[in-house]
Amino acid sequence: MVAATVIVLAATLVSSLAVEPIHIPIYPTVKPEHRVASLLKQVDYYRNVNPGDEPLRNFQDVEYYGPITIGTPGQSFNVVFDTGSSDLWIPSVRCLKWNVACQRHNKYNNAMSSTYTPNGKHFSISYGTGYANGYLSRDTVTVASIAVVNQTFGEALQESSDFINTPADGLLGMGFLEMSVDKVPTVFGNMVRQKLLPKPVFSFYLNRDAPAGPGGILTLGGTDPSHYTGNFTFLDITKKGYWQFKMDRINVKGEELTVCRNGCQAIADTGTSLIVGPGREVSELNRKLGGTRTAHGHYVVPCEEVSSLPDVVITLKAKPFPLTGPQYTLKVKTKEGYTGCFLGFKEAGRKSLWILGDVFLRAYYSQYDWGQARVGFAVSKN
Repeated sequence: MVAATVIVLAATLVSSLAVEPIHIPIYPTVKPEHRVASLLKQVDYYRNVNPGDEPLRNFQDVEYYGPITIGTPGQSFNVVFDTGSSDLWIPSVRCLKWNVACQRHNKYNNAMSSTYTPNGKHFSISYGTGYANGYLSRDTVTVASIAVVNQTFGEALQESSDFINTPADGLLGMGFLEMSVDKVPTVFGNMVRQKLLPKPVFSFYLNRDAPAGPGGILTLGGTDPSHYTGNFTFLDITKKGYWQFKMDRINVKGEELTVCRNGCQAIADTGTSLIVGPGREVSELNRKLGGTRTAHGHYVVPCEEVSSLPDVVITLKAKPFPLTGPQYTLKVKTKEGYTGCFLGFKEAGRKSLWILGDVFLRAYYSQYDWGQARVGFAVSKN
């Protein structure tokens, strides 16, 4: 029986087979706080539409990322592990010289890898306000101690400016094959097919930005009980592509307001910072919480009032999942020295899916059961 393995971010890579679930820690990176304000303008990540533990880094409560290597010998990259997409891409050494986002990050050189196989097919992927394009290649991709052979991925020749200030070099999508832009087998899907994991499951623990400890843990092949309490509430996937499921409703505790009143579709997305939903309903929710709308469409509240804000309760499978004021707000300091507190609910299109991003996933440990096509949530020890 294959077991999973646990490793810390930037730890030395060992065996290619997971002996136990593998845990990959993510640690926070120290960056100027004002960059968060810039990134908040770009978090319109509405997509219309161990096990092995991998440590994750937390960039100012906005982005979680961790290390992988590609090729033989391995070339190192930091990637956002994104349950809201399905493709892997990293910058290419052949990226355009004038492309600032690419030039500021680590770049893959296929000429330096003995396991590289050319593909050459063009790829292009969009993430709301961001995009990347280039061509497909094939090589060995190693996540923690798990080496996935013959993995197809994108070598980006061009990236949008949205990626300039992000610590991550690229993205590793952990959604289903059905959402891959070129129907390329996913990294996790290949881990399962190549029998590299004890179970076809992965899970996420996301922490707030804490310089002294890991920003989170990605566990491949199982869960990490040290980071959650109680039992999981499981929801069946309603449409493969995203990790999509039915949400019962959202209400403000002690208030009459209820949104998603008759049930709606939602996705769990580690690549989205906030909780995103239909514009009218999110606007009502933010106003009920006392938020003032900014020019960029976010809502702010006085920081001294955060601790007294009412709970926002998300109901899944008839079970309440409450979020407190400190859990659903983000404190941001701009380069001008102003500190503001943002509500973690973002407006999207009128008929959009609800996206339960990192604001929710920091409060609740998430398990993604690829084998049984279901997602589970338990209270995080955060």
